[in-house]
Amino acid sequence: MNSSQRKDHWIKIFFASNAVTSIIILGLITLFLFKEGVEFFGQYRDALERYRKSGMEYATVVTKQHDDQTLLYRYLESILSQEVESMEGIANDSTKKIQAQAKTKALLQLTREFQNTKEFLLVYEKKMVKWAAETKLFLLTKSDLIDVKKEAISSDLPEEDFSESIEELNDRQSFSHTELARWQNYFIRHKREDLAKRINPMVGTESGTHKTGEINNLTSIIQESAITQYPDILTKQDNRFSTILSYYKPSFILSKSEADFKKAKDALSEYLINVPLYKERLTTWDPTKDYPLHRAFSGFLLGKDWVTNSARHDWYGVLPLLSGSLLVSLIALALAIPFGVGSAIYVNQVATAREQTFIKPGIEFISAIPSVLIGFFGIAVLGGMVSLIADERLNSLTAGFLLALMTVPTIFTLAEDALNNVPRALRDASLSLGATRWQTCARVIFPSAITGIISAILLGFGRVIGETMVVLLCAGNRIAIPDFTSGLGVFAQPVHTMTGIIAQEMGEVEFGSIHYRALFMVGIALFLIALLVNFLSQTIAGRYKASY
Repeated sequence: MNSSQRKDHWIKIFFASNAVTSIIILGLITLFLFKEGVEFFGQYRDALERYRKSGMEYATVVTKQHDDQTLLYRYLESILSQEVESMEGIANDSTKKIQAQAKTKALLQLTREFQNTKEFLLVYEKKMVKWAAETKLFLLTKSDLIDVKKEAISSDLPEEDFSESIEELNDRQSFSHTELARWQNYFIRHKREDLAKRINPMVGTESGTHKTGEINNLTSIIQESAITQYPDILTKQDNRFSTILSYYKPSFILSKSEADFKKAKDALSEYLINVPLYKERLTTWDPTKDYPLHRAFSGFLLGKDWVTNSARHDWYGVLPLLSGSLLVSLIALALAIPFGVGSAIYVNQVATAREQTFIKPGIEFISAIPSVLIGFFGIAVLGGMVSLIADERLNSLTAGFLLALMTVPTIFTLAEDALNNVPRALRDASLSLGATRWQTCARVIFPSAITGIISAILLGFGRVIGETMVVLLCAGNRIAIPDFTSGLGVFAQPVHTMTGIIAQEMGEVEFGSIHYRALFMVGIALFLIALLVNFLSQTIAGRYKASY
């Protein structure tokens, strides 16, 4: 092997090692991502089971029912408020004033009657929430204690004060502050502060439902109340609400109030029709029913709520984040594709050499601007401009405009490269046959470069959906599925994105917690979207290659 061959050999080794290293790093990242993420579903299922077994599932439905009643009450309050406001414009000591006062008094009596009626359920709801919260704390404590006991057994720690077996811990129905503190001190004495930290002796310091300094399992009490107390409350409410519908016929000063009151009565009638559904659901509630694992999968993939640090239950549904990411990406691509591809065609086929030296660096320079500075521009300048046509300054439209600006250089550069790769002979042949420059671009050059242009667009999509800082600063960060029924208004709604939620919350979560693993699952969703985009790009490119 001569020196030239040796040189080529080492160059091959160098670049091959770089490629292998890249593959290894990508593989390690993928393995780490899935390793940290897939455990989420088991943890989430356990959390859903505690949500049911603690009675919090039952309490939440009761709360939803009371919230429905509260909306009706606020409707009546609004009518009362506008009636009182209109009465203030009537002259004092006039006959009309006296009549208006009588009408308002009747409406006030009706509103108070409605409020007193809905309080029946409110008192019951507060009691259920208190019992369910105590039970949930008990279940969490028991789960932690069992895990700690298993660790103590595997570490060959002497039993001493923590002598209860796993079976005995499973059978426990309460824990006191005193014994939790004793068990914590036990691990401190044996220099296992890591296990001691997992036992919180303060959980029983607040007054429990029955005994001070204890936390109790009250699931059976909650279930009994669902069968006995809850139906009686609904019956009492139904009778009173029916009385309101039948006997209270207040007159109004304003014709608008009369129309609003009719709507309120119709809404109340609809609520009373749905009451049996609530009763059937809650009286048949079964806390012993297990949550299957597939419910954790469907809850994440199809869940409409992303709620963390909730006193009742945390929900990890990716749908609002996914829809927010796709909406912002759609806006960005709708703006970036015409500008990026159009600029590439103009620069490559039409522009003079002088125009090229001015346009190309100008577009490509955008890539050098830090995304955080573009975000600042969105907050300070663009947001104010968008607020002229939208209700809020920071929304999907603001973020979409900025992402389009950032994506144009990517699409432009790759699309121009694709146009450059079209053989010059094709263009010359088209022109020689009498085609105009634009006909040549539209019917020869563009179709021949379509594969590269599609790749440019898809890479631009990857650039958009993977952007973090701009969407975090300018998208509005409202975790909700956009209202696609609002027409063009959907493009001006605040949203949160998958990348934004990871950047915002990852630094605050506890390592190994459900929240921590949920964020990794969001990352896996992004990873799978990237794979899907690449698959589609290859498929589409292959079809176009076959056509031309």
